[in-house]
Amino acid sequence: MKRTAIALTVFLGMLSLAVAAEVTLDVKEHVLDNGLKILMIQKPGVPRVVCHVYFKVGSINERPGITGIAHLHEHMMFKGTKLMGITDFEADAALDRRIDGLMDNIYRERFWNPEGGDKDKIAQWQKEVDELVQAEKKYVIKDELWELYMKNGGTELNASTSNETTGYYVTLPSNKVELQMWLESDRMLNAYFREFYSEKDVVMEERRLRENRPGYLFGEQVDAAFFAASPYHWDVIGWMDDLRKTTKQDMIDFHDTYYVPNNAVVIYVGDFDPDAIVAMAEKYFGRIPKGPALEPIRTSEPPQYSEKRIYGEGPAPTSLRMMFHTPPEGHPDTAPLAVLADALGSGGGGGGFRGRRGGGGGSGRLYKTLVKEKEMAVSVSAFSRPQWYVGAFQFSATPRLDKGVKPEDLEREIWAEVEKIKTEGLTPEEIQKAQNRSEAMFLRSLDSTRGLASRVGRAELNRGWRSLLEDLEALKKVTNEDVKRVAAQYFVKDNSLAAIYTRKRGR
Repeated sequence: MKRTAIALTVFLGMLSLAVAAEVTLDVKEHVLDNGLKILMIQKPGVPRVVCHVYFKVGSINERPGITGIAHLHEHMMFKGTKLMGITDFEADAALDRRIDGLMDNIYRERFWNPEGGDKDKIAQWQKEVDELVQAEKKYVIKDELWELYMKNGGTELNASTSNETTGYYVTLPSNKVELQMWLESDRMLNAYFREFYSEKDVVMEERRLRENRPGYLFGEQVDAAFFAASPYHWDVIGWMDDLRKTTKQDMIDFHDTYYVPNNAVVIYVGDFDPDAIVAMAEKYFGRIPKGPALEPIRTSEPPQYSEKRIYGEGPAPTSLRMMFHTPPEGHPDTAPLAVLADALGSGGGGGGFRGRRGGGGGSGRLYKTLVKEKEMAVSVSAFSRPQWYVGAFQFSATPRLDKGVKPEDLEREIWAEVEKIKTEGLTPEEIQKAQNRSEAMFLRSLDSTRGLASRVGRAELNRGWRSLLEDLEALKKVTNEDVKRVAAQYFVKDNSLAAIYTRKRGR
């Protein structure tokens, strides 16, 4: 077991401030024998604690055939365990075994047979499944986890799945944190995927709703074309065909591999006694066996070697999207690319220097030129996204169709500005403003207990939470030579994809 406490100080140097604001980040660490890391940040005052559990698993840990399973797993974790959400586990498990057997028959008949199988057999098996599902309902306690949290003052109960991480969240009164430890350790130790097939239907419906959003399918194809080899190739929701064919055994295997203590971080932010947190963590999380060591993903993104272009049409607004491959998070070029995105873009959005959307308040160079001065675009933005294993830099723009502007016109203008950056770079004022804005947005993200828990917990899973401040320091050291160098290196045709979407008349 290891326990450490580190206090670090960050200084915010805004141009408009005469005196730098000091922010101290004090993180206490404790590591259980099974590898689970506990992070604690005390914020005395309001007797509440933000409790987040993060697993180092997301869509990049999937493979063709089970895409979308990480997001589906997130859904299943609210369906109960061997101890929760059920009145008679043995009786329920007996029904589940019969349901699983019949569903395996249906799966093989439907998907292993090139002709689609014997439809009469499938219909009979499905009829039996439906009857067993109805019989099972009398044992299921719907939403017991939610009810327990809410009855004990829990708020903000939620979960999310991204490319790289999965998180489970709740905020509780300080004297109810032990409840969170019991429930979350139970979900890790005693996961039981009842109602698997009906919940899979729910996720497939979620996928259909996305498909009905104008432009979604085109955007999905753009990302798939851009990320040719790495598992960023597919959306977190997964491909529909994989969702149809994912089995309960796939889910069990995925859970047993990735949802283990040595692949997780639990973080507490609020008013609590660290010694009490550690004692409870040892009692509840410490009982979970350590899982096998996990290998990082194998397939990264190879060099592109040729320009890519993709065209589409449909009911969404006409638009341009330009993408360039960039290094992953932690690379020395991440900071200058973030500054460049901020200086070029249109303002708004973004989450600080990790995934920095360009500009602030319409002050970005492209916004000034294309929206304000030349009146060629309705909107334009730049975005640098340094992910764990690969990065992407993106320009997005919407043309002024009322002035006869086409996406290709905006593409030429953006390339012209990029070429100018390669030789001249940015002005000292542009660099300073970009650094100030990124730093300010980062610090604002730490103002709330939830934001603090999210930032620190997710960072710990990859390069450690200290990397947050290391990256902030790197951002403040960016020079114009750095900007010119990264522009020349990454903004080239053979490293690019241009996606042009046209709104089809009559839609």
